[in-house]
Amino acid sequence: MEHQDWTPVVVKKKNNKDNNPDNPGNPGNPGNHEKSKVTKLEEQVEEGTMKHKKMDITFGKTLQKYRLSQGYTQKDLATKLNIPVKDINEIEAGKAKHNGQLMGKIKRIMK
Repeated sequence: MEHQDWTPVVVKKKNNKDNNPDNPGNPGNPGNHEKSKVTKLEEQVEEGTMKHKKMDITFGKTLQKYRLSQGYTQKDLATKLNIPVKDINEIEAGKAKHNGQLMGKIKRIMK
């Protein structure tokens, strides 16, 4: 074991020279005006402005035109997509929440 160098190495954190509270870019500065995502979400919840993105009404109208041109009922199309009839109804009415996966399914069938 004499051939190994076992001298201890100490790693220290460098002192940040920007600890000046007057520096606006300093993250430790209480006057820093950047808001975290959590803070923004909390503010939206308190204000009541938090809303889900809805599917585009034009997409619903296009789906309805396709469905009628093929002679499908909402139930037939829902069965083909393996989703509830209520979802087809909401999409065509423009009331459905945005669902990218479902939109992809519908677009594949409409091709």
